Amino acid sequence: MTIAAKVLSAIERSSWIRKMFEEGARLSKLHGAENVFDFTIGNPSVEPPQAFCDQLRELANHPLPGMHRYMNNAGYEETRAAVAAVLVAGALALSATLGAARTAALDDVVRERSATVA
Repeated sequence: MTIAAKVLSAIERSSWIRKMFEEGARLSKLHGAENVFDFTIGNPSVEPPQAFCDQLRELANHPLPGMHRYMNNAGYEETRAAVAAVLVAGALALSATLGAARTAALDDVVRERSATVA
C-alpha cells in the first residue's frame, strides 16, 4: 500500500502511546486477538463487570450534586484522605515490622504527610 511521505513521517514521529497501540494491533494479528489483552490508550478488550454497569446506571439515574464538575489539580479531598489513610496504615505496619529504632525518620515523614493531607 502506498502512503504519503508526510503521513509516514508523522507516524514515525508519533508518541509512545500511539506506538503501543500499533504494537497491540501487530501482536493481535500475530497471536490472535483472543490472546492479546490490549489496554493501550484506554482500549480494553473485555467488558466491564456487571457491578460496574449497575453502579454506573445508578449514578446516571441519581446523579450526585456536583459530580460533573472539574476537580482541583490536587484531586478530591475525600479521595486524597482515603489514599493517605491507606498509605499511613501501610507505613505504620512497615514501621512495626522494621522496629522502632530504625523507623524514627519514617514516622516523622508519616506524621508530616498525614498532616498535609488532612
